[in-house]
Amino acid sequence: MAKVALALPADTRDLSWLPETPRQQAGSTALTAALNSTLHRERWKYTSSKLCLEALNAVMQPPRITGLDQTGVQHLDLAPSALPDALFDPISAPEAAARLSYANQISIVEITAPLQQPLHIYHAANTQPCIILLRTNSEAELLEIIQPSDAPMQQTLWVYLEANARLVHSRNTEPTESTSGHGAALSSATDHNWQYLRILLDQAARYSLHNHLCGASQRRQDIQICLAAPDSEANLLSAAAIGAKQHLDQQVTIEHRAPRTRSQQRLHNVVADGGNVTFNGRIHIHAGANGSDAQLSNKNIALGDGATINTKPELEIYTDDVRCAHGATIGQLAADEIYYLQSRGINAEQAQTLLSRGFLLQCMQGPLAESAQKLLNTLGLAQEST
Repeated sequence: MAKVALALPADTRDLSWLPETPRQQAGSTALTAALNSTLHRERWKYTSSKLCLEALNAVMQPPRITGLDQTGVQHLDLAPSALPDALFDPISAPEAAARLSYANQISIVEITAPLQQPLHIYHAANTQPCIILLRTNSEAELLEIIQPSDAPMQQTLWVYLEANARLVHSRNTEPTESTSGHGAALSSATDHNWQYLRILLDQAARYSLHNHLCGASQRRQDIQICLAAPDSEANLLSAAAIGAKQHLDQQVTIEHRAPRTRSQQRLHNVVADGGNVTFNGRIHIHAGANGSDAQLSNKNIALGDGATINTKPELEIYTDDVRCAHGATIGQLAADEIYYLQSRGINAEQAQTLLSRGFLLQCMQGPLAESAQKLLNTLGLAQEST
């Protein structure tokens, strides 16, 4: 398909300007309906969807994937026309479905056995969609790194885990450079970044995500996890450091569609004076998902009166036999803790740095945790060497 320059019309809910094949036409029609829906306006309440839409058919580069040369891994690139229609989900992910339809190629990675070495995916540009399929009883470790770029970026990743499959997924969104000084804003080259992640789990499959990221002029992260079969489990740990004049919008949905499914989410954010964070965490327990267990905790620390934090944990439950809990907190560092550190000879700025670091480190785990601590530099939170 020939690429054309796009210019958004005044009304971004009209997508008649997109060049279309039949599948693209279906995708953009569904997207148009989504853009006009109440659900869409709520999902994009605090972030403009304009930049996401502008890049729908922008040129996409293949992600760099390493670890493909080991036993139990197969890799190929397919045209979108070779993919099943079920993958193009215009209801739960209309933007991602439209992006799939406009890709020249889709990177497919199939894992058929427990892997001895981790897979690495590097995004250094606007990258084409990627699908990872873990076959029954397979196991893998995935390290995903989103590197700085000179242009707006989008990444879309689908992961399917068949019965008894296991995946530990670590994702770092890297800053460009550190700036010293408490609350300093990081000048991120990935000023506009949209990340979409979709996980589907079969019976007794296990998925863990270690998510570490910084802000940008506009960074949007959509995570959708579907526990589709009994005894499947998903765990999410996330730590974000948001500098002054930076923006992060996290939308997380976990669907419990089968009995005895389990999910646990723990997300910590530190927001500098002038920074902006939005978190919307939705847990949906479907009818018949008896014995499900879902836990969600979102905690936020504002480092100044000018920090903006919007948080909305949601529970939507359609069965009685469940165990669910959700909570969110917004606050500042405790004055007595800062005073205690000052009484030990630590100045106020260093005390804030230590306490903020400790708060974020509670949610920094996995093989990329050490390098993820560089994210603390986005707020001047890294301890200076002595």
